[in-house]
Amino acid sequence: MIASSLTCRVLRAVWLWLAALGQSSRVFGAIGRCYRASGTHRTLARWLGAEPRALASSRYTRAFTNENARLARKTKLRAAIESSVLCRIYRAVLRCGQNSRILSWLFSGGVTGLILVCIGLYAGIDYVLRDLLAIPVLSSMWDEALLLFAALWICGQRVEARSPLAARTTSMDCGILLFLTASFVLMNVNAPFFSIQVSGFRASCQYLLWFFIVTRILRDDRDVMRLYGALVGLGVLLALHGIYQYIVAVPIPASWMTHTETAVRTRVYSIFGSPNIMGDFMVMVAPMCAGLAYYVKDTKWKIAAWIGTILMCIACLFTMSRASWVAMAIAVLIFVLLVDRRLLALLAVAGIGACFVPFVRTRIGFLFTDDFAAANTSGGRAGRKLNALNLFYAGNPWVGVGEGMFGGAVAMQNQVLDGIDYFYVDNYFLKTMVEMGYCGLAAFCLMLLGFLGAACRALYRKAQDFKAGLDRLFPLCAGMFAGLCGVIVHCFFENIFEEPYMMAYFWSIAGLLAYIGFLRKEARA
Repeated sequence: MIASSLTCRVLRAVWLWLAALGQSSRVFGAIGRCYRASGTHRTLARWLGAEPRALASSRYTRAFTNENARLARKTKLRAAIESSVLCRIYRAVLRCGQNSRILSWLFSGGVTGLILVCIGLYAGIDYVLRDLLAIPVLSSMWDEALLLFAALWICGQRVEARSPLAARTTSMDCGILLFLTASFVLMNVNAPFFSIQVSGFRASCQYLLWFFIVTRILRDDRDVMRLYGALVGLGVLLALHGIYQYIVAVPIPASWMTHTETAVRTRVYSIFGSPNIMGDFMVMVAPMCAGLAYYVKDTKWKIAAWIGTILMCIACLFTMSRASWVAMAIAVLIFVLLVDRRLLALLAVAGIGACFVPFVRTRIGFLFTDDFAAANTSGGRAGRKLNALNLFYAGNPWVGVGEGMFGGAVAMQNQVLDGIDYFYVDNYFLKTMVEMGYCGLAAFCLMLLGFLGAACRALYRKAQDFKAGLDRLFPLCAGMFAGLCGVIVHCFFENIFEEPYMMAYFWSIAGLLAYIGFLRKEARA
């Protein structure tokens, strides 16, 4: 019925017209042929398609291989676990969950599937525990408990394995370990208030561990779709909630907009409490939802995925966050270039059309007014960045002022320095530099560059598999990559990683991308 409807036929006709428009361009075709025949293309293809032999033969990989073998030899421990009371309780609860008509979907993947669903619903669970139930101990410790339980579960899987499991090491590990090491060293070297430095180290590094959890807990494509689907499903629900907030004109603080922005009715924030974080979440998830439209084969699910993507883009628009708009534009552009260049014309039309929306004109036009210039230099981003740089250069620029001392949530909760105005820097790179100096910033940038390089390799491998018809996971990988690139761009305008669930999501998705790109075949073998 949907496929034969008038709306579907019109959309299909527009799609075919855009496809013909893109394919008929002789200029783009000539550029593409020249690039494919160039030495640059051949060099990039060799680099992207190279097998990580150095990593496979490294001491790092051998250490994990030996540890997996050692755990697999723990036959007495395996027998003790299988005969324990906790194991019997676990099996009983699992059977009840799998036999339940309501919760069978949640327990169908066992405890591993349950952990993955919890990771995908991280922000929703955090909101329920912190804001709705507001149980102090539970709300402050549930994420650490989940992280610890997942780590123990991974170790338990290796103990229960009859034969040693393969080491789940990737080239992304190196950059993350480098930043963890640099942060730990700086925490001990530059520690004017050691307890604050420990808190700052925890805020910067704890949620990086989700990368290692995800790469080691995934078992197959079903687990991939559990995590991916839970995250996208949450994104659709929050987008609908954000659109509802705009319709009812939810009240917002007066500081969120100026008196000159008359066309701005409200700014949506859903469960996040901040339009900027809401917008960034949409930036991260919208390309992933679009990737589903190219992954699924059923027409109704394709339409549902496109509707979800459009809802997320609209919700991002309603946040009135200019930084989120920029990040979303870049994320969508990356996705279109990777997956379907036929959408470039449609993307251009949508961008031009958005400029005629009154509140978009108002928000962008405000950037060119004297009021914005005055507000930006006095109490806005420019003024705060100048104060941050003054503090940075007043100390040792190589090690910074100390982790957790300035520019983030830990510093706002521990205002121990006299004569300093504490505030959020609204630039995670600058915040990292002020707290950790050039050394910490270099380690952080190398970590991100390592992620981007490894992600490009994963994309190339999946693109080759997609062209060869071996699997259909490339659009999902492209969606994840585009969303994470949008988050990185947004970090230049906001302290995105100051929100625990945003950092947890970022590195969980990075782990998912690494698993699909590098570990999936090995896991099947």
